[in-house]
Amino acid sequence: QGLNGREMKGRGGRAKVTGRAAFALLVSACLGLSASISPYPHLLHPSKSLSAFVACPRLHSSFVANTKLAPPPRCFRGSTRSFSSTRSKPARSLWRMQEQSKRDNENAEAVASESSETSQSASTMAWVVLFLLLGINVHNQWTRAMVYYLVSFKIPDTEENEKKYMNIDLNFGEEQYSILASFGFTALYTFCSLIAGRASDKGNRAFIVLAAAAAWSLSTAGQGIARSFEEVLGFRSLMGISQAFTNPPAYGIIASSFPESQIATANSVFASAVYIGGAMASLSILVDQQVGWRMTCLASGALGCLIAAAGTLFLRDPRASRQELGSADERTMLLGGPTEAEEGTSSSLDLGRQLRETVTAIKGVVTVPAVQILFAASAIRFCAGYGIGVWKAPLYREMFPTSESEFSVANAFVISCGGVLSSLLGGVLADRLAPHDYGKKLLIPAVGSILAVPFWIGACKADSFSHSIALLFLEYIVAECWFGPTLAALFKVVPRDVQGTAQGLFSVLGAIGNIMPVLVGSLQKDYPLPDVLAVLVSAAYLLSGVLFFAASRMIQPPAGAHRET
Repeated sequence: QGLNGREMKGRGGRAKVTGRAAFALLVSACLGLSASISPYPHLLHPSKSLSAFVACPRLHSSFVANTKLAPPPRCFRGSTRSFSSTRSKPARSLWRMQEQSKRDNENAEAVASESSETSQSASTMAWVVLFLLLGINVHNQWTRAMVYYLVSFKIPDTEENEKKYMNIDLNFGEEQYSILASFGFTALYTFCSLIAGRASDKGNRAFIVLAAAAAWSLSTAGQGIARSFEEVLGFRSLMGISQAFTNPPAYGIIASSFPESQIATANSVFASAVYIGGAMASLSILVDQQVGWRMTCLASGALGCLIAAAGTLFLRDPRASRQELGSADERTMLLGGPTEAEEGTSSSLDLGRQLRETVTAIKGVVTVPAVQILFAASAIRFCAGYGIGVWKAPLYREMFPTSESEFSVANAFVISCGGVLSSLLGGVLADRLAPHDYGKKLLIPAVGSILAVPFWIGACKADSFSHSIALLFLEYIVAECWFGPTLAALFKVVPRDVQGTAQGLFSVLGAIGNIMPVLVGSLQKDYPLPDVLAVLVSAAYLLSGVLFFAASRMIQPPAGAHRET
């Protein structure tokens, strides 16, 4: 009666009670035997209520884990409906739980094995994706910087020079060039970087990168068919819009693909595209001398379209599952997944909501005190970099007018070897010396910026071309180590869901950096160009180094980091 929960009457009822009582005694005896050998005897003591034992999931799991209970006899499995409908159902429930536990263990082992294989293949695939992103970014930097080497001032207006130099063909001077090389690109680039950062947080990052690559490649080709300064400026602005959508999703893919201990190294590999692309832009001087500036633009644009097409075969967003990527339609390609696609469909016109989300994300980044100092240091460091990048070719044409071809090759070597080596060493040293202390990582760009000052001044004041190039190479070695550690620290101090926005804001800092080329262009009318560049760039290096050091003091290491070996 205790087992049944109600009084049983009649011979049949007494028989059922007797049968159930006998079976309960059998189960209780099994529990007692298990309790004598189990590591958890207090859970299996036969004096405990059997119905309470069956009702408690913890007792279930302990019993299933420590006993090997055979299925109940056939006579109790289906012969009597009243037994099957009894609330406690001790043996049947225990047997089912044991079978389910076996299946769960088998599934867990299978999942663990599959996860291990996926992890091993993901490590290799992560590097494949990284080098694909590197190739895309190389083309990005190449086409962006190519205009610096397709102009030449203070030379006669001849038919041969019109073929070689954009400014002579389209009839514009130094002031227009400084706008074309700086704000003509960054005006819309800056604004779109904010949109790109939020799009990277919400959308399919791989699709964004590839679409941007195709767009800037077409813009580059468009410059080759331009017939006026205004048309070149328009195509360069379109290039700025499309290239703004490269870094935020690319750095996000890298952050999702690599472990923390390798993030700075991976970022440095990707950032080395700045120097490889800059070297290719320098070598464009040799191509320009053979086929002219227009064919140079058309050829580089066509190559970019091929790279974007090849990227569709390998580049995937790690945030999206394989199933989501395989079945993505136009909405999911833009919004990243079914949930986002549904939200985008229902509120595609709600610009106010998206604007509020963007503002909230920006506030979540810029209200972090360490980010404020880090952004200030990066903005001033961008000033130094843009000042050198935009005016280096005119500087060497003015200092050593007979060494144009030699400068093309030597500058390509300095940028590619010196810049790439410095960038990679900066990331590797940051990961090795301070794998988890992101404040100490920032000491590398702080020291590098300060050490760059004497080498840059020497390069601007050298009497011979070879001495100047040697000092320029040393300046690149110590100065260009800042990108990887800086971005690693930035991604560490902001929430993961606004990392794309943080990268977008970081790209916006380039607009501040473009103040330097315009300032140099305005001052070089009254002062020698070597003196202007030596003073302004050196001041930017010194100030950025101090600010990087201040930012390093504001980022605290995680708890227990001092115990690491």
